[in-house]
Amino acid sequence: MKALILPLLLLTSLAACTSASESGQLPKPQPGVEQSTWTVLNITGTTQQPDPVEAKIRELEAAGQLKILKVMESFPAQYEIKGSQQALSAVQEAANPIQAPKKDLKALAALDAAEALWMQKRPEHYAYQLQASCFCPPEYTQPIAIRVFKGVVQQADLVTSKQPLPADRKADAKTIDELFKIIRDAINRPAASVQVTYDPNYGFPSSISIDLDQMMADEEIYYTAKDFKVASGLKPAQH
Repeated sequence: MKALILPLLLLTSLAACTSASESGQLPKPQPGVEQSTWTVLNITGTTQQPDPVEAKIRELEAAGQLKILKVMESFPAQYEIKGSQQALSAVQEAANPIQAPKKDLKALAALDAAEALWMQKRPEHYAYQLQASCFCPPEYTQPIAIRVFKGVVQQADLVTSKQPLPADRKADAKTIDELFKIIRDAINRPAASVQVTYDPNYGFPSSISIDLDQMMADEEIYYTAKDFKVASGLKPAQH
């Protein structure tokens, strides 16, 4: 009886293999099994913590889609891995640095047009209020009443307290031309975002919003310019 069982099992196994072959189905590779089409890739990690390259390599290794052949414990780490083209592409994508923002040509054109209008109509003597908004002490966000004569700040007072701007904050009292420079520098940097509203009559920037780096927090810069007036013949008040 036992002599009949073995031939029967062999016939059953052979029939199963023949059936699978005829149907065109091949056994699926098991996770962790190296495939003949796998290729080798040498890649360097990033300085980010946690490192997205290492995370992706470990993830794909656990899924059986690649093997780690060698790790050089440098900073950043260097890896020699072997895997499918799809897996290696995923690792390379993780290694690519975040794309730097491109210069906003539309914002630059708007700046050029507004500054040209300002240069055409800029009065010799003008006054306006400038208020900054930032993640800084409250005294730095108080509006400043500024008088400018021939491109130079002649007087700057804190609007709320009606006191002169402290000498150590002289740079906070900006001329309109300095605001244009801030905008141009941000666009040329290029900053992640530069949003500006310009006065339709004189071209000066009435509101400025600059985000230097989307990956950083609390470094945004905001300015509001209002109450602009031509002050021809107006002399600075004496304190």
